[in-house]
Amino acid sequence: MMLEKYRKGVAGVDRVTASLVLKQLRLSWRRRGVDALFRTLDEAGHDQADLVLCLLRVNTREALRSAEKLVGKKITRCPPCLQRYRAVPLRDLRLRPHDTSADERRVLSVVGEPTLRSGRKPWLRRWHLFQVGLSVSQLLRRGVTRRDLRLVTKRGWVRLSA
Repeated sequence: MMLEKYRKGVAGVDRVTASLVLKQLRLSWRRRGVDALFRTLDEAGHDQADLVLCLLRVNTREALRSAEKLVGKKITRCPPCLQRYRAVPLRDLRLRPHDTSADERRVLSVVGEPTLRSGRKPWLRRWHLFQVGLSVSQLLRRGVTRRDLRLVTKRGWVRLSA
């Protein structure tokens, strides 16, 4: 009874769209009548979110309108922002050349939070990332920039191993 609250919205889905949704979910019609889609989805244990996602995947105007009725808000569609990039399988992704050279110098000591006369600097927001025992490559992956490293080592606030 997960769909009970959305019975009217589910009943508003036309027959063609409903058959496409059931095809997406790999289900077959179990009932006939006005509440056929509702009962079929409810018996299979699907909820409103499953139905909305399937309606959006069907990608027709009728399906979009039905999804809007179920959500209760207008759904706007826009072109994908990464249109020129193709989906690449993970096995084909290569590391960039500068990522392969790992800097294994370790942080030996960190001074308490430094005080500056000129207020908060952007690198000071990343100060909590400097922890004893982390390698430089780990710091870089966490968001510390090379410029931050140069600055804090030059001022003596962080000591790195050789």
